[in-house]
Amino acid sequence: MQRAGAEFHRFTEPGDALRAMPGMSLSVVPVGTTSYEASLATIRLGDAALNLCHSSPFMAFATTDADAVTLQFPVEAAGSLVLNGVTCRPGTIGVCGEGAELLLASRGAGTHAAIVLPSRLAETLLGPRAGAMLWQPGRLALLQAAPEAWERARQVVGAAGKTVASVPQVFGTEQPRQALREALLQATRDLVSGEGEQEVRAPRSTKARRRIVMAADAYLRENKDRPIYTEDLCDALAVSASSLADAFRAMFDISPHRFLKLRRLSMIRAALLSHADAVPLVKSVALSHGFWHLGQFAADYRATFGESPSETLARAGRRVVPDDADAAA
Repeated sequence: MQRAGAEFHRFTEPGDALRAMPGMSLSVVPVGTTSYEASLATIRLGDAALNLCHSSPFMAFATTDADAVTLQFPVEAAGSLVLNGVTCRPGTIGVCGEGAELLLASRGAGTHAAIVLPSRLAETLLGPRAGAMLWQPGRLALLQAAPEAWERARQVVGAAGKTVASVPQVFGTEQPRQALREALLQATRDLVSGEGEQEVRAPRSTKARRRIVMAADAYLRENKDRPIYTEDLCDALAVSASSLADAFRAMFDISPHRFLKLRRLSMIRAALLSHADAVPLVKSVALSHGFWHLGQFAADYRATFGESPSETLARAGRRVVPDDADAAA
C-alpha cells in the first residue's frame, strides 16, 4: 500500500533521481554550468500522486510505470521543459501512457509538475474520447489546454506546492488529502477532456530524431568499456553526421560531442560511487570511458559535479588511490 502524505527531498546527485519520482524512472544527466541541484515534493493522495520538481538544467531518459498514466507540465519558467523535442509553452500538457519512453530536458532552472494516476482511474477520469486518444500504452501525447483550464490547474498545483513548503504535515491527515485529490482530479479532467484543448502536432522528423538519440544512448551504454566517438555513432546507427547532430540539437539542444562527454562523465561518476569491492584507479576509469586528456577530464568533472573524482570516492566512503587524474584535479 502506498504511503499517504507529503515527502520532500533535495538532490545533488543525479543518480538519486532514478526512482525518486512516483510513476516514473529517470536517468538524469546534468547539462548546466554549475553543479546539479534539484528538489522534489511528492504528495501521495491514495491511488494518485502529485510531484513538484525544481531543478537545474538537465537531460534525461525517462520511462513511465507500466500501470500508470502521467501528466507533465511546467509550473514556472514555461519554455524550459522539453518533452521529446517539443518545448512546453504555457498551456502545454504532456500525457504519458503506461510504459512510455521519452526524452525529457530542462533548458533552464524551473519547476515542473507531474500528476500520476493509475491506469484504471485515468480511463474513468478521462472518458472514452480522451482515453482512446491520449493514454494508450507507450504513447506520449502533447495537448494545448484551454487557457482557463490551464490556469486553474496551475493554481491548484501551485497552492499545493506552497503548502508543502510551509506546512508539510497538513497532508498527513485525511481531510486535506481528500480535498486536494478532488481538486487535482477535477483540474486534470478539465485539462484533457474539456472544450478548447487540441493536440500539439510535433514535426514529422521528431520521431526519427528521437529514435536516433535513444539508439545512440543504448549503443554508448552497451559499449561503456571502450571509447565511443561521434564517428562511431554514425557508423553504428547508419546515419550521417548532420542527421546525428540534428537529432541531438532537437531533443536536448546540445551537440553529439557534448552529449557523449556529459553522458560518459555521469557513467564514470556512477562507477566511482558504486560499492563494489574493487576500487579502480580514477585514471583507469577515465581512460576506459574515452578521456585521454586527464587534465581536461579532471576540469570537466569538477565543472559538472562540483568536486574532484577523488573527493567523490572519499564521500562514498571508498578507499582513494591517488593517480594522474586526481593530481590533475
